[in-house]
Amino acid sequence: MKTRAMLKQFVPGLVAASLQAAVVAAPALPDRAEAAAVVRHYLAEHGDFCLGKSDWPVDISAIDERARGRDVVQMPVLEALGLVRASRATAMRAEGPGLDEDAPAAPVPVAVTRYELTPAGERFMRDRAEVVARAEGDRVVRVRDLCAAHLALADVVAVTPGDGANGFVATYTYVAEPAPWAADPAFRRVFPMAARVLGGERRVQLKQAFAWVDGQWRPAGLAN
Repeated sequence: MKTRAMLKQFVPGLVAASLQAAVVAAPALPDRAEAAAVVRHYLAEHGDFCLGKSDWPVDISAIDERARGRDVVQMPVLEALGLVRASRATAMRAEGPGLDEDAPAAPVPVAVTRYELTPAGERFMRDRAEVVARAEGDRVVRVRDLCAAHLALADVVAVTPGDGANGFVATYTYVAEPAPWAADPAFRRVFPMAARVLGGERRVQLKQAFAWVDGQWRPAGLAN
């Protein structure tokens, strides 16, 4: 499902959980009730649905305006919702006509519209883990992101064996507790993924793999 694949991109907040276990030996494949306890704890700790807005301030130049990237259409809406404020500023940028792709260009002063978080926006910034792909192996880093909702478990609909010998995959539906501003039609128009997630309560099915590591259930591949 496209929604599930896209959620992995925007929702890096749903990572890295741990559960205390009574024994170190790997348990049998959990039933739905047992898996629900694992997923419920996972979402309680890491269920924030975030927007991929972790780099602040956001500067938009005239060239950015012409390119019509997502920040160009999203930032004015966040400003109207009181989450960011705009001001005129100058940033050092390497942009414009005549850039040589084979040689680094020297940054020059560029007029930009600078968007910064307001105190209201700061209240919806959350710490989350993000997986960064590297040649020497993926690395999990901590970032702060603007988050529009928190997901909680609605129901575990299936439990299947995982790829490894000691693991399982939970297929589940969720309920969402959105921020007040996330119900605004303008917000949902410029954040279509958020609109799909928030509109998919109890219907959209997500999957999460867990592995038994050091006596604890951890999300598979993100045990550290």
